[in-house]
Amino acid sequence: MRRKEIYLSVLIYPLWSLYLSFKHYRQPQAKNLFWFFCVFMGMIHIFSPEGGSGADGESYAQRLIDLNQKPISWENFSSSFYEDGAFADIYQPTITYLLSIATKNPHWLFLSFAVVFGFFYSRNSWFILEKTPKKVGIPLFFLLFYYMLICPIWEINGVRMWTAFHVFAYGALPYLYNSDKSKLIWCFASLLIHFSYFLPLSILLIYHFIPKSITIFLSFYIFSFFVKELNLEITRDFFLSHAPSFLSSKAGYFNVDYAQSIIEEKSNANFYLGGSLMLVRWAISILIFASCVWGKAIIKTQKSLTNIICFSLFIYSICNILSSIPSLGRFIGLSQFFAFASIVLFYIHYINNNYKHKILSWTFNVVPLLLLLPIVVKLRMGTDYYGISLFLNPFMALFVEDNQPIIQFVKSAF
Repeated sequence: MRRKEIYLSVLIYPLWSLYLSFKHYRQPQAKNLFWFFCVFMGMIHIFSPEGGSGADGESYAQRLIDLNQKPISWENFSSSFYEDGAFADIYQPTITYLLSIATKNPHWLFLSFAVVFGFFYSRNSWFILEKTPKKVGIPLFFLLFYYMLICPIWEINGVRMWTAFHVFAYGALPYLYNSDKSKLIWCFASLLIHFSYFLPLSILLIYHFIPKSITIFLSFYIFSFFVKELNLEITRDFFLSHAPSFLSSKAGYFNVDYAQSIIEEKSNANFYLGGSLMLVRWAISILIFASCVWGKAIIKTQKSLTNIICFSLFIYSICNILSSIPSLGRFIGLSQFFAFASIVLFYIHYINNNYKHKILSWTFNVVPLLLLLPIVVKLRMGTDYYGISLFLNPFMALFVEDNQPIIQFVKSAF
């Protein structure tokens, strides 16, 4: 795949560039091709659909427009980085402010978000993809597909939390698997994007100093399912009493009424969403349990596998316990990201070395099929943010005001 083909495919027909990035995923240019496709997805992102959505994307867009129409000095603007003396996020406000000097068009804002998000997203995806065998069977395909959908490009609609997700993972994955300490700077950088990443950063630093035992971490993981239903107030008070001041100032995130509103929102969601989440939890639990029990001897042959699997169990256990606090429940996605990375890396090692174990083989041939519904649900969620522009090229998309999501076209046809 030549370099010229990379640029031309994105400019002529971006969906074709997506296909090429996966067809030639072993070539070094492939991840850049996928990155460029993500930038296009940012350009056409529907931040304010017909009828409104109330999502973060609308407030980001409106903030850009307000700053463009009523400019303020950098000194006055930067003072918002501190609220009541507590440090706040600076990434999204800074990008919004700088762009507001030149434009009031939110499409350029989301394109800028996608440039950063897409870079780290593509690198985290290819960290796993570049290690896959030449022949990818159906089970591994399902595992890889869902891994890439845990935090996809349309999450720029909540750009702070989910960009920080990939920035943190970009630093943690090579540190855990390759012992590359130079990448840890990105884990610290995630704090500048969303303050709450103090939690996974703290977990990573604690993990660095504790013994690495698969048995202990697996036991902790199982134990976490029994204590996750702890009283919210007890969990919240314990967390806030040990959290730094800038997190304590965000106590509204841990409010009991807020928790109840989240519970009610989930109860009103479509049944298949709850079913999808349950299937993912079961798939992770079964696959990681099988890997750690019947594949323990295999894991111990590689320190890198031991390291990343132990960490995935550790962070998942802690986030599982804290998930009774709705604002911290969002870290379950990050935990699942590391869990799937661990599972896929184990399975790749299992395949490449021709290991034979009846229970492991059966588990990895059957359980990944549970991810079919979750994959469909994830893709369905993506249709809320893209319209007819998805099937155009960047030049044509410039002249199309697209604010009707694909899902609305589908619903109107039935």
